[in-house]
Amino acid sequence: MKNAAFVLMSLLLLAGCTTVKYEPKADAGPAKSPDQPVYVYSEIMKIPRPYEVLGKIRVGDTPLTVMGGSLEGVLETLRKKARQKGADALQLTSVEQPGFTSANYRVEANLLRFTDVWESVSISEDELVAYFGTNTSTLDPIEGVWAGNDPAQSRIVVMKNNVKPGREFIAVVVSTRNPSWRKGDKKLDIVRGERQGVYRGSYYMDDYQEKRVAITLRVAENRFLVHLPGSTAQVVFTKADGKKQSS
Repeated sequence: MKNAAFVLMSLLLLAGCTTVKYEPKADAGPAKSPDQPVYVYSEIMKIPRPYEVLGKIRVGDTPLTVMGGSLEGVLETLRKKARQKGADALQLTSVEQPGFTSANYRVEANLLRFTDVWESVSISEDELVAYFGTNTSTLDPIEGVWAGNDPAQSRIVVMKNNVKPGREFIAVVVSTRNPSWRKGDKKLDIVRGERQGVYRGSYYMDDYQEKRVAITLRVAENRFLVHLPGSTAQVVFTKADGKKQSS
């Protein structure tokens, strides 16, 4: 009996669970699919796109919880709630580590919905073929279709586009494994640099953060390198059609 009572008490203690409290600030939108990324920004980070706050959420635990959890587990709970409310991102406003008063992380966050329309270029496969076929003699070496080595394995097309002041070329998504990005969405703004083979511009990360970058075009290697600031990391784009570029 004593053993049974001990087991029962242990089960009751372990029954303490995660608590989720949500305070709405605006009407929720359509729920997003389970594979939709929900981007996480800290309170001190600049949100890269205009947004509205859909609500505030707090994830904690009950006083009976005696088993600790991971921060990633709490973030996944937040992402699930965000998808249910149609949010695009989380802005963390408070993160409390496990301690004497809590066995788990306790996190507060704002649920954000982007309110802008991301720049996009609508262009069909036939239009691409016509563009590159008609302008062969005047194409810049960086123009073409490229396959990236980024986590989403983005495939992009680079074309002349000076609609945005200070920009000479735009790179837009042809295909990607990131479901929040769509065909035609802008991935890079590009301008020629100080010498041949060097370009500069803005590279937009998967979570839409803008990175001012230097770009090196290596014609002989049939690729260009995007140098991310403050890091030795590079995003490499290889010519997708396998043809050599003209210099």
